[in-house]
Amino acid sequence: MKRNIGIILFILSLTTLTIYAQNKTESKLKKKHDKTEQKEQKQNEQLKEEKKIQKNTDKKIEQQKKKYQKKPVKRTDLKKIDKTSKIKKVKFDTSDHQQSKYKKKYKHVPYRKKKVVQEIHYHNPIQYHYTVPAKYIYRGLWVRIYFNYDNGFYFYNGYPYYVYHNVLHRYSNEDPGEFDLVDSYTDKVYATFYGHSLRQSYDRCAEIRDILNDEAEDYRYFCAERFEYDPDYYYDWDPDDYPDWYWY
Repeated sequence: MKRNIGIILFILSLTTLTIYAQNKTESKLKKKHDKTEQKEQKQNEQLKEEKKIQKNTDKKIEQQKKKYQKKPVKRTDLKKIDKTSKIKKVKFDTSDHQQSKYKKKYKHVPYRKKKVVQEIHYHNPIQYHYTVPAKYIYRGLWVRIYFNYDNGFYFYNGYPYYVYHNVLHRYSNEDPGEFDLVDSYTDKVYATFYGHSLRQSYDRCAEIRDILNDEAEDYRYFCAERFEYDPDYYYDWDPDDYPDWYWY
């Protein structure tokens, strides 16, 4: 009798231990599974957040591109100039320009002699335009800085420029930008020239400018960067103080 009771107690103890060990194993597996699920869920959330951030970043980059870049336009064919319009002479802001006579057969020569190390960079044109005083913003639309030097390439204050008709033009081979070819008789844009850099844009613009000016026998056409106005930037000037400006 006692022997049977001992066997029964042994079996019950063994069963209890087996059930306990099984429950503990299942608990460990469940905890491990839950931990894995939590980790995966956290990784998915991080991935979603990264995608959201990347999407917002891409959107901002695209907006910046649209703001600072324009779609290229095809270079127009040279147009015949109305000879009767020559009765209207070019008027600039300085006496030197008003008194200067047109020198025939000037041909722009791109600078290729020496590679210069540019010390200042403007990754967007508007960054440079922030630094331009109002007196050098022609009609409120174009940057025209007067510089009393002969025509040609200059490296001034760590930045490359090209001077033509006493006007300074940015001539960087690294910074982006485009040049408008402007008819000074009407202040209308004849064409806009794009390139991988300001230098390419200016070289293309200057080539056509010289052809047209030879036909007109006057400094009728000029190349200039279009001034980009930032409504969120605080300038130290008021456009209302410049009545000859065309404004936005």
